[in-house]
Amino acid sequence: MLLEIAEIEVRPGAEDQFALAMHESGLAHLAACTGVVSVRFGRGVENPSKFTFNVVWTSMEAHAVARDLEDFGKFRMAFGDLTVGGAMSHYVMEDLIPGASA
Repeated sequence: MLLEIAEIEVRPGAEDQFALAMHESGLAHLAACTGVVSVRFGRGVENPSKFTFNVVWTSMEAHAVARDLEDFGKFRMAFGDLTVGGAMSHYVMEDLIPGASA
């Protein structure tokens, strides 16, 4: 499994519009992409112009292929020019060791 953590900085004044676009269609399109296991979305407490997507993918390959999918394009179109920057990190996730506490 692959965990993608994306932090998106939204243009000042467009935060509510961005959140609405994600809830109305963006998140559904992202979740519909082949290879997506789960999606979590949140807004910054200290910096309300910053949002995060935590996406679990089946693999880095699935994530790379998804960038060319129609649903991924619709996800990106949902926020259009509302963002001003961001950062993305990817992590290979391992299952818990049997018998270890969670």
